[in-house]
Amino acid sequence: MKYVKTLLKSLREYRKPTLITMLLMVFEVFIEVLIPFITANLVNSIKAGASLDQVARTGLILVAMAFVSLGCGTLGGITCSKASAGFARNLRHDIFARVQDFSFENIDRFSSASLVTRMTTDVNNVQMTFMMIIRTAIRSPLMFLFSVVMAFIMGGILAASFIVVIPILIFGMVIIARKALPRFHAVFKKYDRMNEGIEENIRGMRAVKGFAREAFEARKFSATSDDICRDFTYAERLVALNGPVMQLCVYFNMVFILLVGSRLVVANGGTTVDVGQISAMLTYGMQILMALMFLSFVFVMFTISLESMKRICEALTEESSLQSPEDAVTQVADGSVSFSDVSFKYSSKAKKYALSDIDLEIRSGMTVGILGGTGSSKSTLIQHFNGLLKPTSGQVLVDGMDMLTHARDCKRAIGYLPEKPPLYDEMTVRSYLRFVCELKEMPRKDIPAHVAEIIRTCGLDEVAERLIGHLSKGYRQRVGLADALLGDPDLLILDEPTNGLDP
Repeated sequence: MKYVKTLLKSLREYRKPTLITMLLMVFEVFIEVLIPFITANLVNSIKAGASLDQVARTGLILVAMAFVSLGCGTLGGITCSKASAGFARNLRHDIFARVQDFSFENIDRFSSASLVTRMTTDVNNVQMTFMMIIRTAIRSPLMFLFSVVMAFIMGGILAASFIVVIPILIFGMVIIARKALPRFHAVFKKYDRMNEGIEENIRGMRAVKGFAREAFEARKFSATSDDICRDFTYAERLVALNGPVMQLCVYFNMVFILLVGSRLVVANGGTTVDVGQISAMLTYGMQILMALMFLSFVFVMFTISLESMKRICEALTEESSLQSPEDAVTQVADGSVSFSDVSFKYSSKAKKYALSDIDLEIRSGMTVGILGGTGSSKSTLIQHFNGLLKPTSGQVLVDGMDMLTHARDCKRAIGYLPEKPPLYDEMTVRSYLRFVCELKEMPRKDIPAHVAEIIRTCGLDEVAERLIGHLSKGYRQRVGLADALLGDPDLLILDEPTNGLDP
């Protein structure tokens, strides 16, 4: 229920079609349960010598009820699809919006591949389950309840078969779920690892091609994929046992009603049980068992998606390790920075600190170079300047105030170029720089001239309309520099800004 409450917050504007679907299912079930009752009375009336007019009137009533039931089912399907698809859309949006607030620490805890899986495969599983719940999980329990009540009203002793069948079905479903759930849990963990491998392979495709390691990568992927296949096959095989158990109960119920009912009709001459009652009992029996069968499908789907629900809720309820306070500072005044006894490690379980006892003061107007060998934590240090990392101990002060008290929006006044510029590969150079201008809230009338000047300065005239993903490393770095310099930032942070450029 904890997961359900969290997920239902994403329903929002789709509450109305959800409720309409549930109401339509109630009407559909009510009509379908009445049809066997009227049919049984019709059979008994015919046996008692009813006229053709009476039979015709009852037949027309049954046809009308069937069309109303069909209409309810059709409209329920339309509203259900709208509600489930909209719910999935909101869920993906909410996860994506939540991820935007994550710090590097939060993203590392999940991994990018795992977050992608949660927004795709896991959301699809939850969408399917939600669709089945608002239709089948409403329809089937009501069908079961109404049919059982009508079966005992109509059948008397014949309804005793349900006392045997129902516990067997419930017991079988519980046993199957307890065996299958751990396998599904393991499968989703392996999905994350497989997606991480795919992401790594695609990003490093030039290295794979360069060292002719295609066959090795294919074997590695096949091993992971086969492992997932084995676990899923085992879990699906367990879940498939629902079918034989259900069939056993259905045929047992039919044989019991026909055998016992026929003996009672012959022995008592129809005084205890009549032909119409046997007909109604067979129909109600099928409705009851079909309702349980559909409930078992919902149960199986819910079992599969339970792990997906958990994983989505983990992302939705994750609190960012970097939070802006209510009275956050919204501007950078002069860009002065000081470190006061700052230490940092990437994990609370790590034995060694990446930074230890750092004291540093950079006054406004200064240009400071931070030098050190490979792996000496230069990038780790400068990511504290704009609050991308939170110190384990000590304080980072900007304008004399703790960086953690600054609002996130004020970081637009900080120009930052990472060692590997995070550019949008499918945008052209000109459109990307124009996008950055708008992001930094420069006046729209100044954007074209400003971008053109940067393009000329960086020597990008000939590639202004080329996709960023097609540029060389040096050109990409120039575009990243233009990004960092746009808007005349109050504090400019450059991480090895010329490592891909000629002198």
